[in-house]
Amino acid sequence: MSVLKELSCEGFRLSHSFDKAPRERDFEPHIHDDYELFCLVKGSVDYMVEGKLYRLHSGAVMLMRSSETHNLIVNKSTEYERYVLNFKPSFVLENGFSREILAPYRERGLGERNMYLPEELEGVSPISYLERAFAQGEYLDARTVALSTLSTLLCEINVAFKSKSEPQGSQNQAEQELIAYVNENLTTELTIDDIARHFHMSASQVSRIFKRATLTSVHNYIITKRLILFNKKIAKGVGVIEACHECGFRDYSAFYRLYKKRYGKSPAKK
Repeated sequence: MSVLKELSCEGFRLSHSFDKAPRERDFEPHIHDDYELFCLVKGSVDYMVEGKLYRLHSGAVMLMRSSETHNLIVNKSTEYERYVLNFKPSFVLENGFSREILAPYRERGLGERNMYLPEELEGVSPISYLERAFAQGEYLDARTVALSTLSTLLCEINVAFKSKSEPQGSQNQAEQELIAYVNENLTTELTIDDIARHFHMSASQVSRIFKRATLTSVHNYIITKRLILFNKKIAKGVGVIEACHECGFRDYSAFYRLYKKRYGKSPAKK
């Protein structure tokens, strides 16, 4: 992957990237703590969010909040260009904006209403607007450009979000129910055998369906989501041990080793 340009400040990062011949194995399923706005410039790719497939074309915008599993599907190894904007919710809220502006991230189910097409965003052209942010960054400080860019895009997306009532993307019923059940029971002592018993399936069936839907294992999905939930609780002032247990980890020593391996630091450090 080649990052052509980048604009960043604390709590905000906008990148413009390009791949001559993308390979799907170079884009693993991922979940992160911040919010993401993805905009496709060109490429034969689709996006899968929480097992739901979205068909993309140039100018399409995808929103992913923290804890939302997402991954790229490469259809053809043709030139792939995109903008990716990542930001902390606090970056918006601590700079005078109301929580309502984050409604397209916060007020929907996992994998629901993630995509916004250019024709739905009547006030802006996402590609042109994101490109303009880099030009503005040559004359203004990054924080000013970041707030201006993000607020304009989110205001337009809010209008589209509140007019969306129809389902988007495609997902079969078994996948949908399986992912929903795991998320509803994330903090319990959940195992693949528990899930199999609930759905009257074999563990291998559950594993196969889940991997097909999310491109990751049940175990990795649960662990990653629990770790993100832990970070959110710590940010709200919950104690480390208490947050560990509230997130479904029963053995603190095992959790400590897992956290340090994943983040490269102890869970006590921010």
